[in-house]
Amino acid sequence: MTLVYLKISQPTPEQNALLLTADPSQRLIDHYLPLSTAFAAQDEQGLVGVLVLLPRAQQTLEIANLAVTPSRQRQGFAKVLLEFARQWAMEHGYRTLRVATGSTSLIQLRLYQQCGYRIVAVEPDYFTQAYSEEIFENGLRLRDRLVLERKVEIPKY
Repeated sequence: MTLVYLKISQPTPEQNALLLTADPSQRLIDHYLPLSTAFAAQDEQGLVGVLVLLPRAQQTLEIANLAVTPSRQRQGFAKVLLEFARQWAMEHGYRTLRVATGSTSLIQLRLYQQCGYRIVAVEPDYFTQAYSEEIFENGLRLRDRLVLERKVEIPKY
């Protein structure tokens, strides 16, 4: 699975539509994108996914947005993007990777935990306060945000 990662300065309509699948607020995307390093992952068939990395305090890098093209989901690409994020974080001196997801985002929550992320915080009512529209996922109203982290291993020389 060989992907090419292209930095995104201004997302194309296709990339932006994909960003919106992971975060339905254009307002929030427009806020964090200029503060981030964003990538489009592509292969010979086209756009595979997008990844937005947002620096935080104390050598922490947040995965602010990660989305895989719907027709390419369930093929391991999200894990490949998460590994790319880990490698990029390591190369740029970060010690911790953070990602936040909804408490009803069961598939994403499972994926992050499979990749070594652990829940470190719960932000009650985050989605009811940060988003103007109600969000329903897996038959449940999304209210709370879960924050997960993992350490970025330093290579042994």
